[in-house]
Amino acid sequence: MRRRGLTRQVFADRLGKSISWVDKIKNGDRQLDRLSVLRQIAHVLDIPLQVLIDPDEADRRRHCPDGGDIAAIRSALRRYDAITNVFRPNGDVLPEPNLTQLERLVRYGWMAFQVSNYQAIGQLLPDLIREAQAAVWQLADDDQRAAQAWLAWTYQLTAATAFKLGDAQLGWVAADRGIQLAEQTENLTLVGSAARWVAHALIDTYRSGDAVTMVRSAADRLTPHLRQADTAFMSAYGMLLLKGSIAAAQLYQAADVRDLQAEALAVAGRLGTASNVLWSSFGATNVRVHQVSALADMQGGGRATEAAATVSQVELMNLPKERRASHLVDVARAYLQAGKRDDAAFNLLEADQCAPDEVRCRQLTRQLIEGLVRSYPRGTRPSTALINLARAVGVTV
Repeated sequence: MRRRGLTRQVFADRLGKSISWVDKIKNGDRQLDRLSVLRQIAHVLDIPLQVLIDPDEADRRRHCPDGGDIAAIRSALRRYDAITNVFRPNGDVLPEPNLTQLERLVRYGWMAFQVSNYQAIGQLLPDLIREAQAAVWQLADDDQRAAQAWLAWTYQLTAATAFKLGDAQLGWVAADRGIQLAEQTENLTLVGSAARWVAHALIDTYRSGDAVTMVRSAADRLTPHLRQADTAFMSAYGMLLLKGSIAAAQLYQAADVRDLQAEALAVAGRLGTASNVLWSSFGATNVRVHQVSALADMQGGGRATEAAATVSQVELMNLPKERRASHLVDVARAYLQAGKRDDAAFNLLEADQCAPDEVRCRQLTRQLIEGLVRSYPRGTRPSTALINLARAVGVTV
């Protein structure tokens, strides 16, 4: 109920029941043993019936954004009355702008992303998008520019989360909004960061060639500013190059992958110590993490595992949990490609220990788990830990 913003009274009214009936169900004093009532509750909560009858599915939905959360984000993003006054209804009251709170919420959202807490982000984004858009409309001069920047970061957070959850179309809309707003701010760091998510949108909509071209064009525009760049700009620039290398890997363009990653490594060398400024996590270690990911994307399992062995475990621990767990998933992919399913399972379970939602909420990892489970010959079974993980993400063993 809380996740859907329903009070006990509203929930009871929609079911045609009393609050005392709801409380008895909640406290376990009354059992739900009628399928018709379960269907009615599922309808009111806008969840599949299976969530109410399958503990594994219920646990998965509890930790990951569900259809209702994504629908709320999509609705907030598509509200054209928040983008232009043409569609705003008469008498519409916008939220009171509060830049301090807006900054705090955006920072909280990105912190949640870096620990792979996608459920928290799913619940945060619908209101955050609305509040940030309203602030841009109501403020002026320097305050408006600040609000535009925080809205641009909100759009980027929306895109990043959508891509993680496998919703390419939602990610595309958010990335497109983000790059347009970044251009308006004339903040080149913001432009470079926003371009990275546009490239991701192109990759996820099967336009990797366009992504490589776009990254090259954006980098050409930004390169002249590298000479006097600060840490934030160089980090955004480096991450843009790394995203371009992943796009090139999708096309099996090994030379472009090497060139883009070499450029990124040179920028990382200028930075020296890795930096998480503006949630980039950019540095030499992240470049090496992307090298592993690109090799796995090109089905180079053996080479990818060799590259993974060169990544310092000490330095890896300095990356946010999202990056570490994502890297372990890539290593697991590489080992499975190399036919080493036990090593693949070990790294996948390590990723689950590091950041469970990074493993359990992503379509990519579900596909990996399906492939890993199927790789076991007839008459053999995966470990209990892998079986439990497979069941947790809905994979039949």
